[in-house]
Amino acid sequence: MKIEINLKMIFALIFIFMFNNINTYLIFLFFILIHELAHLLIGICIGGIPNKMTLSLFGASIEFYSYGKNKIIGKLLFFSIGPITNFIIGIMCNEFMKESEMKNLIVITNFAIGSFNMIPILPLDGGKILKEILILLFGFENSNKISMFVSKSILIIASLSYSILILKIHNIVILFLLIYLWYLYYIEEKKYTLYLKTKGAIKNIM
Repeated sequence: MKIEINLKMIFALIFIFMFNNINTYLIFLFFILIHELAHLLIGICIGGIPNKMTLSLFGASIEFYSYGKNKIIGKLLFFSIGPITNFIIGIMCNEFMKESEMKNLIVITNFAIGSFNMIPILPLDGGKILKEILILLFGFENSNKISMFVSKSILIIASLSYSILILKIHNIVILFLLIYLWYLYYIEEKKYTLYLKTKGAIKNIM
């Protein structure tokens, strides 16, 4: 049986650890689902074909077979809409909700989800957006190389920065996130290596 550990699941667990509050978790889960539903709705609107939606107690993930006629533009819209939705919700709540702990929690939660997903590291939304832009500029082959290089570079810089500032930061959550992001990068790197091997094998056959 294949077991998938979803990024949203890990991020939700981090929030529970940070706040030790079930209400915080439920609010976080709710806005994660909004994030994923935004992906789903925009995917359908651009003519994409949904493949699978995986739900769990800790979140959801959307997969599509295709992203409409204009594949690259469709993917850019698809990957962008989730974080954008969180940012819009955060801004609207900050402007129109009355001051309260609930308002602060909703605003912080949405900006946290949006900001985290926009980090240009594969396979986060930000990393996928970067890759699609690179495809437009440099083609598919070069986009893979550059996006993997950027992902690894950001992780190295973030890890070194945390190591230098660890005595001042004293935040184990950041360490946990870095470890998990390295894990995600490792999975993407394995996929890319497999792609190169498969491409090489096909080329040799030809």
